[in-house]
Amino acid sequence: MHERRVQGAGGRWVTQQLVSSTPLTSDAAAKLLARTPLPGCTDRVTPQVVPSPRKPAAGPPTTPATDGHPDKDLKEDTPNLPAEPAEAVDEPASAPAPAPAPAPSGGTPTSPHLEDARALVGALPLLSPALRHIPPGMRDELARLAARWLDAGHSSADVHERVLRGLPGAGTPVHRPGGLVRHLLRDVPPRTLPAPPPPAPTRIRLSVRLEGTRECTGHHTQPMLFRPLADENLCAECATPTPNEPMPMPERDHVHTPS
Repeated sequence: MHERRVQGAGGRWVTQQLVSSTPLTSDAAAKLLARTPLPGCTDRVTPQVVPSPRKPAAGPPTTPATDGHPDKDLKEDTPNLPAEPAEAVDEPASAPAPAPAPAPSGGTPTSPHLEDARALVGALPLLSPALRHIPPGMRDELARLAARWLDAGHSSADVHERVLRGLPGAGTPVHRPGGLVRHLLRDVPPRTLPAPPPPAPTRIRLSVRLEGTRECTGHHTQPMLFRPLADENLCAECATPTPNEPMPMPERDHVHTPS
């Protein structure tokens, strides 16, 4: 079987196929296919529509107003100057701001506790064997971090306690002790002040007129205060018997006589 594609009428492509019972060469098949007439185009061709004539706009033609000249004949220059700023209200001159304190060469203000911080960092190898190999080049950086703790009100014991609590357990090697200490001292927590002791209870003090008085334990409608002469708990009114009340008799020892 031989096949070819050719373009026919109307610009359409047509596929031709030749099937033979005997073998054919390409040239013989091409000759046979060339004798086969191409199918014609049966579709109706739509004629091209001619554009309709243009309708003119209403009114006479006018020229654009952007190309005209201004009505007024300007004989002087008109520079495009910026608008004048509004007059500023006179304000009282404020006192000049004090000049900032000169910063050190590094750009970071020097801490007053820097020397104490350096001594604190120098004592870190004594806390644990894991801190014995801190690089000497990192001591200044660690001293500045420790100085921030001291500036915040923490003590040297607080810094040492922070470092000890951040060390790994026993038997765990520390490959970079300087980096570990830098990580532990980077964030400065706020200092927690101890709670003030509770105020002592105030003792109610009697007036001078009532000092030395005692409340009577007798029967009174309202509390009765009296000034005792000794250790008595009854006032003079309760201690004195009334006429209708018998005198209390002292208890006597009963003597048994032999019969």
